[in-house]
Amino acid sequence: MRLELTTYEVLHGWGVVNNSADWHAQRNGRPPAAEQAVGDLLFSAYECQTNTTTTVEFTDDERASLAELISEHIATWGRRGQENAATPHLRSLVVKLGG
Repeated sequence: MRLELTTYEVLHGWGVVNNSADWHAQRNGRPPAAEQAVGDLLFSAYECQTNTTTTVEFTDDERASLAELISEHIATWGRRGQENAATPHLRSLVVKLGG
């Protein structure tokens, strides 16, 4: 599925994936393959952006994986009372992903 994403959705989405990869690395593990693939897609999309939006093509598995990861991330922030300026962009991304 091809999605038109804002620069902020891509940037903050990649940040969540990168944060998760760092978490796995600290525990001597590797993030799931789908998570790595989504991180690569978002990083590439951010580099190829035009003005304020970019188009990203996701498989159904990638969309589901990213939506789940970001939703969990937002929920954790909410439980800790740590929502920040990235939260609205991440919520928008989850909606576009169908999550």
